[in-house]
Amino acid sequence: MDDDEDDQPARAKKKHTEFECPECNAHNPVDDGYDEGSDVQCFYCGIEFKVTISSGRFKFRAV
Repeated sequence: MDDDEDDQPARAKKKHTEFECPECNAHNPVDDGYDEGSDVQCFYCGIEFKVTISSGRFKFRAV
Protein backbone atom coordinates (compact mmCIF):
# COMPACT_ATOMS: atom_id res chain seq x y z
CA MET A 1 0.00 0.00 0.00
CA ASP A 2 1.24 3.50 -0.84
CA ASP A 3 1.47 5.74 2.24
CA ASP A 4 0.93 8.89 0.14
CA GLU A 5 -2.59 7.76 -0.77
CA ASP A 6 -3.56 7.49 2.91
CA ASP A 7 -2.74 11.18 3.44
CA GLN A 8 -5.19 12.33 0.74
CA PRO A 9 -8.81 13.11 1.63
CA ALA A 10 -11.40 10.64 0.33
CA ARG A 11 -12.82 13.16 -2.19
CA ALA A 12 -9.42 13.44 -3.90
CA LYS A 13 -9.36 9.72 -4.70
CA LYS A 14 -12.53 9.84 -6.82
CA LYS A 15 -13.15 12.42 -9.51
CA HIS A 16 -16.66 13.76 -9.86
CA THR A 17 -18.35 13.36 -13.23
CA GLU A 18 -21.12 15.98 -13.21
CA PHE A 19 -21.91 19.44 -11.88
CA GLU A 20 -24.76 21.91 -11.82
CA CYS A 21 -23.89 25.28 -13.32
CA PRO A 22 -24.10 28.00 -10.64
CA GLU A 23 -25.18 30.55 -13.29
CA CYS A 24 -27.90 28.78 -15.30
CA ASN A 25 -28.54 25.67 -13.13
CA ALA A 26 -27.95 23.32 -16.10
CA HIS A 27 -26.78 19.78 -15.40
CA ASN A 28 -23.37 19.15 -17.03
CA PRO A 29 -21.69 15.75 -17.40
CA VAL A 30 -17.87 15.79 -17.35
CA ASP A 31 -16.45 12.76 -19.19
CA ASP A 32 -12.93 13.00 -17.75
CA GLY A 33 -14.16 13.96 -14.29
CA TYR A 34 -13.00 16.90 -12.21
CA ASP A 35 -11.46 17.64 -8.84
CA GLU A 36 -10.04 20.65 -7.05
CA GLY A 37 -8.03 22.83 -9.45
CA SER A 38 -9.83 21.62 -12.58
CA ASP A 39 -11.39 23.92 -15.15
CA VAL A 40 -14.93 23.00 -16.27
CA GLN A 41 -17.26 24.69 -18.74
CA CYS A 42 -21.05 24.79 -18.82
CA PHE A 43 -22.29 23.32 -22.12
CA TYR A 44 -25.41 25.52 -22.02
CA CYS A 45 -24.35 29.06 -21.08
CA GLY A 46 -20.65 28.64 -22.02
CA ILE A 47 -19.17 30.06 -18.80
CA GLU A 48 -15.90 28.47 -17.69
CA PHE A 49 -15.30 27.78 -13.99
CA LYS A 50 -12.28 26.98 -11.79
CA VAL A 51 -13.13 24.26 -9.26
CA THR A 52 -12.12 24.96 -5.64
CA ILE A 53 -13.06 23.40 -2.32
CA SER A 54 -14.42 25.49 0.54
CA SER A 55 -15.78 24.05 3.79
CA GLY A 56 -15.52 20.56 2.30
CA ARG A 57 -17.73 21.39 -0.71
CA PHE A 58 -16.93 22.10 -4.34
CA LYS A 59 -17.22 25.72 -5.40
CA PHE A 60 -17.22 26.92 -9.00
CA ARG A 61 -15.61 30.34 -9.63
CA ALA A 62 -16.05 31.94 -13.06
CA VAL A 63 -12.76 32.63 -14.84
